[in-house]
Amino acid sequence: WANWAAMRRARAGDKGALPLWRGRGEGRGKSATLAASAGSALLYALVAILMNFVNKATLMRFPHSNSLLLAQMLAAVAIIYPLRLTGHVSFPEITFGKARLLMPVCLAYNANIAFALMGLQHLNIPMYSTLKRLTPMIVLVTKTMTTRRLPPMPIMGSVTVVVLGCFIAGLGDLSFDFNGYFFALMSCSLQAAYLLMVEATKAERGIGSVELLMYNSLISIPVLSALVALTGELGVVVGAFQQAWSSDWWFLGLFLLCAVMGCLLNFSLFLCTMNNSALTTTIVGVLKGVGATVLGFFLLGGVKFSLLNVAGITLNTVGGR
Repeated sequence: WANWAAMRRARAGDKGALPLWRGRGEGRGKSATLAASAGSALLYALVAILMNFVNKATLMRFPHSNSLLLAQMLAAVAIIYPLRLTGHVSFPEITFGKARLLMPVCLAYNANIAFALMGLQHLNIPMYSTLKRLTPMIVLVTKTMTTRRLPPMPIMGSVTVVVLGCFIAGLGDLSFDFNGYFFALMSCSLQAAYLLMVEATKAERGIGSVELLMYNSLISIPVLSALVALTGELGVVVGAFQQAWSSDWWFLGLFLLCAVMGCLLNFSLFLCTMNNSALTTTIVGVLKGVGATVLGFFLLGGVKFSLLNVAGITLNTVGGR
């Protein structure tokens, strides 16, 4: 869901694309085209699977989600702006009018990410992913109430299976954490609000994914800075970082990787979409979701085994595909 707009813009020829990147088959031999297609699909799958694990591993050692999100926004600006100055990416000048237009959707998106990180901090990855798949249900219910029209039966059936699986998984969750559930469900609600706002306002129309990422970061940095100060994170974040680094010498590398994962995901998604068909990208998206759920049972603390919980997560994953 979060990458749907970026995928659509990439298929249409994103304004933020690197000029030296080419679409499928342009000026290349068959073997080179095949290598590029397979390589970009593999890169997208790996980055997408790694993202939750990198975020989770960082939060386990540095439990300050607002500061981490601020670091990700700062990293995006630090990466994109030099690329624009050197001509590797291109998008129009930043304007106050466009920033004002995008502010509501950017704030909704970042609130979604902030609650998602807090939820991930408290939950294991399979249960977190299970709860996050409730976003389409919220969108579906909202659109049904506003349009007074029922969606097609296959969509209703799929969403019903997702909700049923989530309910069963929750009943069997031996590591139940109320705060984690609350944060994850708030993230779902805000993500649904973001998607509905984009659809209703058309705020992102004509804006490339790189330009949107830049606006999102610039709008979010002042808000997140104030939030870090007001919540008291500012007074403890330096000490917490030093403590995590002294405990694990590789923490600095993990933190930097976590900071740039958002840019890496957008880059890999764009590359995969440009070098492959929409169907291939969709299939990769399905496989990475399943892969992340399976790996989450064993990595970073894993899951306390419960047959009911596993059955619910499996049902939810199948319904979400």
